[in-house]
Amino acid sequence: MEARSASWLPLVSNANSELQAKLDHLKEQYELSEHERWDWSQETGEIVFSNAGVPAVIARIQFVGSISTVSNTWLWSWSNSNLNPNISLDLPAVRTFGETEDFAALTVPRWPADEVDGWEMTAIAAKVLNAQGAYRTPGETGFTYMLLDDVRRAQ
Repeated sequence: MEARSASWLPLVSNANSELQAKLDHLKEQYELSEHERWDWSQETGEIVFSNAGVPAVIARIQFVGSISTVSNTWLWSWSNSNLNPNISLDLPAVRTFGETEDFAALTVPRWPADEVDGWEMTAIAAKVLNAQGAYRTPGETGFTYMLLDDVRRAQ
């Protein structure tokens, strides 16, 4: 989705840089890309990274949105009726930011997009909500993008 505001590209660039630094830190601290398995739960609002069935890292999650590789579209979590509303409680703030700044990509529920767009929306959401990081999980028809907070080692 094309943004008309001159401030859109600097926002995307800045948000991407900030998120990359956060992801680098999480990879260094918690080896997030090294764990054998991940499991997230809408009910608990957490993702658990594990090895050999033993939880290693736990984080609180907020779903940002999803990319469909079938329809090649982005769908914001705040517009996805299939999600537990508790999994995206903070995301309306991103929509409000988009309305205030006149960034249509942050306010239109579904629009033509690819995986890069998914990461960009996630980076902006992480910036607006000051998230600790983000993660993307694959599914049968695309990818789910989520923010990470309260990242900690499992006890």
